[in-house]
Amino acid sequence: MNNKIKALRKHHGDTLKNLANKINYDYSNLSKIERGLYEPSLELLRKIAEVYNVEMTYFFEENKDYSSEEVQFLSELDLCHDELLKKFDFVLDGKKLSKTEFEFVIEIIRKLRKSISENKNI
Repeated sequence: MNNKIKALRKHHGDTLKNLANKINYDYSNLSKIERGLYEPSLELLRKIAEVYNVEMTYFFEENKDYSSEEVQFLSELDLCHDELLKKFDFVLDGKKLSKTEFEFVIEIIRKLRKSISENKNI
């Protein structure tokens, strides 16, 4: 997995510092992850996957350290919002969210992300 992070980073022409800035992470710890000294968290892998537009499963393909159940679980974490609605019931105050409500929440999160990203560049 560590080699996949490094290969993905280099493929996109990023240095450790570039990637660390993009994911708001300490570059020296990122270096330790790439060298196999630290194991990345799922949250860190999610951020890297988002930056490089890859599925979370990319990091676990052909990796003998994870059971098939773990790989399946990780692939289920990486669902688009339409798949989430089909697979899970989201409940707020005892009432299931409608598709319209859920899509509204997704849109708010996207706007917040964009706003945060734009403010980092200021």
